[in-house]
Amino acid sequence: MIKKITSRLTLALILCLISFSFAPSAEAATAIKVEIDGDIIQFDQGAVSVNGRTLVPMRTIFEELESTVQWNAKTKSITAVRGTKKIGLVIGSKTATVNGQKIALDVAPQIINGRTLVPLRFISEALGAKVDWNNQTKTVSITTYDFAERYYFVNLQTLNLEVISEDRYYQEVDQPNSSKELVSDVVFNSYLDNTRDFFSEHTVRVSNGGTGFATAHDAYMTLDGTIANGKASGEYTIGLFDIKTGSHKKTYTGTFKDIKYDRHIKTTVQEIINKNHVK
Repeated sequence: MIKKITSRLTLALILCLISFSFAPSAEAATAIKVEIDGDIIQFDQGAVSVNGRTLVPMRTIFEELESTVQWNAKTKSITAVRGTKKIGLVIGSKTATVNGQKIALDVAPQIINGRTLVPLRFISEALGAKVDWNNQTKTVSITTYDFAERYYFVNLQTLNLEVISEDRYYQEVDQPNSSKELVSDVVFNSYLDNTRDFFSEHTVRVSNGGTGFATAHDAYMTLDGTIANGKASGEYTIGLFDIKTGSHKKTYTGTFKDIKYDRHIKTTVQEIINKNHVK
């Protein structure tokens, strides 16, 4: 009996030592959360921490970052593509490629519990996203975009700007002014696509020049487009309304190209009308 118990204790000790010997290389990280732009990502295989690096299921993370992914079972290689970016990894290899350029990895992709796992930070940053780690909440936060809102007046005589609060903007938006144009401007930066999009709304009282009417009218303009190399291109819509009744009188639509854009769009409602609709 004593011999049996001793043997069982010996076996238990051996198993315990084996489990400890493997723990540092692949530790289940059930407490780790992954979020993309504030949304928690659900993986069918939990994240795994390997030597302090987080690995996650290959297909889920690539698809969440809007990439196509292919798996070659014969070579145990992974190829992911998003736009002009192409990422290559091989199971067990600490060398990856991004558009053909070799990149050293801290931890190699691995197959764990029959699933292919890849290093989360490398994948995210290779595609252009930003990655932060919150040790207190055990959360990996991936950010794929940012945006900025600005509210301001444009002095139509000097073209100088007066930045205002969002509250003031909404107080002024229903009171068009003939000497200054009210603007709401939102710029959206995509880290994955490396693009900048913007949307702006303009409110002003325009003269009869170019409107086709004998009197001034309240004008509301939207500009929707992209920014590249300091210039904006896109589409516009201008609506003209009767000052006294508020009734809609006319709509202009069209496109614009290569308008200067630094911190704000360098154009006004009257300029767009004069340039595109005055004969």
